[in-house]
Amino acid sequence: MPLSERERKALEQLERELFIQDPELARQLESGVPVRGPVQPRIRDVMAAAVGVMVILLAIPFNIFPLALAGVLLTVHALLAHRSYKNEASSRLR
Repeated sequence: MPLSERERKALEQLERELFIQDPELARQLESGVPVRGPVQPRIRDVMAAAVGVMVILLAIPFNIFPLALAGVLLTVHALLAHRSYKNEASSRLR
């Protein structure tokens, strides 16, 4: 079913607004090629925290303080990044 003149103009207006507000998204949609986004932040943060804990556990028997400190920093960073992501995601839903 063809679009009416009014619907066609409304669609053209939406396209213009999209190009103004988010030109990168508009180009992606125009090309029709799906773009893979980054790894889910939740998965990335959980994996980083797990690696941090493993580094801490590895550093304990060898008594390597700098390695243990790096593990703690990685774990804390992952937890703070995940918390920040959750706060951003919840604010987008409002």
